Parts: sequence; structure tokens; C-alpha cells
Amino acid sequence: MAFRSIKRLTADKHMSDALRKKAGYICQLTGKDYSDRPQGLQLSHFIGRGNWSVRFDPKNVLILSAWAHKEMESHPVNHIALWREIHGGIYGRSESDAELNALLARSTCTDRAKYARANHAIIGKHYLAISKEIDQLTEEEIAEYEIHPPVYRERTTLIA
Repeated sequence: MAFRSIKRLTADKHMSDALRKKAGYICQLTGKDYSDRPQGLQLSHFIGRGNWSVRFDPKNVLILSAWAHKEMESHPVNHIALWREIHGGIYGRSESDAELNALLARSTCTDRAKYARANHAIIGKHYLAISKEIDQLTEEEIAEYEIHPPVYRERTTLIA
């Protein structure tokens, strides 16, 4: 099976920077600290980066070293278990798969994909602002800080 290359956008870079900072530059699988070389950490997209509906969704990624990323991609059952442990699921922070089901539902939304494609520059600015905000926080504040995706609003019809 041949894979096509997916262009890395500025929004991908800013999202990666913000999420790696939030994780304290720690690999979520091994617990290894990459503070001295943050480029050693990667975002592992649970649903591939080619899916624009959840490409910039922080619940769609794990922060992993290159080795751990390859390991998780090679072992999908372990990837699911780690995702549940980090983001919530029957083996993780909650007793249901509500978070996983919500992510899967978001991944099928074509309007979200259209929005992300059309607004990736705005999304990049969103994550750049978060990254700068994290720079100003203490370790304790960072631990409590929750990163939200950019606000996506479906088109609505105003009734007069």
C-alpha cells in the first residue's frame, strides 16, 4: 500500500508546538522527557491527518517519540488503549467510550473538514496564541490547562 505525502501546514506546526508544551515535552507512552530536544516528539494522529474534520482536534492526537509513534502505528490495539488512557474510555479516565465516540462522530462531519481547509491559517493563529499563553504559565497551571480546538460553528439560518 502506497501512502501519499500530506503537506505539513503552519497550523500543524503551531498545534504541535502547543500540544508538546502542554505535555511538558514528555512522551505519553514511555514517559521519557524530551525537553532538551522537543523535535524528538511527534503528534500521533489517532484518525489520520488526511481527515480534515479532526486534523486540528487535540483529542485526535497523542504526543509520542518517533519510536513510540512507529510502535503505536504498528499495533493499533495498543494505540486505542493508550488513546483511551490519555483521553478517556473504558480502560482510561471514564467508564464509557463517550470521548472516542464523539471523536469518531466529528471525523465524519464534512462541514468541519470544509471549515478546516478554508481556515487553516486562522487555526494556526489559534494554536500559536495557545502556545504563547502556555509559555506564561507555571507548571501547576499547565497541568490544569485544557487545550480546546478552534471554535467551529455550523451555518445557521437566522429567523427574523
